[in-house]
Amino acid sequence: HGKLSSQVVNNFSLNVLGGYTAGTNGLEIGGLFNIDKKEVKYVQVAGLFNSVGGKVKGVQIAGINNMVQDSVIGFQAAGISNYVKGKTTGVQIAGISNHSSGGVKGLQMAGIANLNKKEVNGVQAAGVFNYTKNLKGVQVGLINIADSSNGYSIGLINIVLNGYHKLSIYNNEVMPVNAAFKTGNRKLYSILLGGAQLTDSNKIYSYGYGIGSEFLLNKRKTISLNAELSAQYLYL
Repeated sequence: HGKLSSQVVNNFSLNVLGGYTAGTNGLEIGGLFNIDKKEVKYVQVAGLFNSVGGKVKGVQIAGINNMVQDSVIGFQAAGISNYVKGKTTGVQIAGISNHSSGGVKGLQMAGIANLNKKEVNGVQAAGVFNYTKNLKGVQVGLINIADSSNGYSIGLINIVLNGYHKLSIYNNEVMPVNAAFKTGNRKLYSILLGGAQLTDSNKIYSYGYGIGSEFLLNKRKTISLNAELSAQYLYL
């Protein structure tokens, strides 16, 4: 459309290198990039990046990055990263990171990190790190962090800032000094274990990992029963 391209909403757009349009109501394909000022429906594909100033409803795929200034409903995939300023409803997949400022309802999956500034109601899975303000679903990653949680965090280190934090110091028949740090929430918390016996004749060190769940036995939350499963490695 020449100089009018930024004012036209296309039903079909094929850009050999890149395109700058008002929006898409159908299919848009860019060899390198697509830039849309407003809303995109229903399929948008680019070799490098897609940038949308409004909402995306449907499928958005980019070789490197997708950036949406409003919300996404549907499927979003990028080789490196996805950024959504509003809410994401559906599936968001990236090779490195996903960032959704307005919350996630569905699946958020990344090779390294997922970041969400509001609520996750679904699954947040990353190879290294997950963060959300409020968890109402499942986090799976090496390190999981949430401000508050009514769901489940599964990983090596699970931190709920307004959740479950306990440090236990104890002894047993093998080692006189042991420590266990428990973090997560009452439904599911992770346990990092360590211990030592440092006598001259017999030195023992241990470390381990476990998971646990706390069951409250009274309304005042003063009596509870904890079920825990753990494994430790002993080094003599």
